[in-house]
Amino acid sequence: MHQRFDFLARPSRQRGQAYAEYLVITAALIGILFLVTGDTAAPFTTLVSSFKSFFSAYSFTLSLP
Repeated sequence: MHQRFDFLARPSRQRGQAYAEYLVITAALIGILFLVTGDTAAPFTTLVSSFKSFFSAYSFTLSLP
């Protein structure tokens, strides 16, 4: 009684699956960032300013002796 596992026999069939999943999730997040509007600042603008703030704090920390 030997069971054959298809996921072990054909690893090439799953090639590129993770890329497709990342692409779908990233596209959905970008779509949400551009489509959502509210009373406050746009989500995309808030995200960019938070990345700038994070990078500024990170580069300052790296410059310390």
